[in-house]
Amino acid sequence: MLNFLYFAAGLAVLAVSLFLCIALYRLARALAALEESLVTTDEAIQELAPELRGSLGSVNDIAAGVNVALRTAGEGANRLTQVAARSWVPAQSTLYGMKVGARSLLRSFTGLDGASIGEETNDRRN
Repeated sequence: MLNFLYFAAGLAVLAVSLFLCIALYRLARALAALEESLVTTDEAIQELAPELRGSLGSVNDIAAGVNVALRTAGEGANRLTQVAARSWVPAQSTLYGMKVGARSLLRSFTGLDGASIGEETNDRRN
């Protein structure tokens, strides 16, 4: 009976070693395929690297141009804001003068004064 146990243990060891050999062989094939794809990818990257550097140089040139344009537009907007702030008071005066002139013209056509025009407007709203 002891001889049978030794024989069975030997067969089990052989079966485990056979399965390990098959697993290692499949792992070696997978690693070989991975190595092949990595080598191909590396070669493709080496071919594209000079083109990418050129494209990045173009992108940097475009970005520099956009920065200059934005800076110029910002300065123009600041100047426009300053000019608008300086001309706001005369514009308000002009609008007030137009309002007074329109009331005067309306009074000359209707024969009413400004107070009664305001009263008529308020009466219509109520």
